Amino acid sequence: MSAAHESPIETHADWTPADGFWEWVEPGDNVRLQKQGWPPYDGYVDDRTADGNIVWVLSVGERRLFHRADGYSLVVWG
Repeated sequence: MSAAHESPIETHADWTPADGFWEWVEPGDNVRLQKQGWPPYDGYVDDRTADGNIVWVLSVGERRLFHRADGYSLVVWG
């Protein structure tokens, strides 16, 4: 696979992929959410559903809800 066709999420040694592991994200985790064609959204997990399919993320005074089924990739800063 060429570099032009890699994941839309930047690759950093400090980022741990959690796409498919949303259920393990915990409040307070520093995360980046990315959906192809959209700018990334960085913030801290404020809350999540028990099954991990929905997370609420705080960033710069704003709280947003993200649903796993909407096609977002999620990475945890770690």
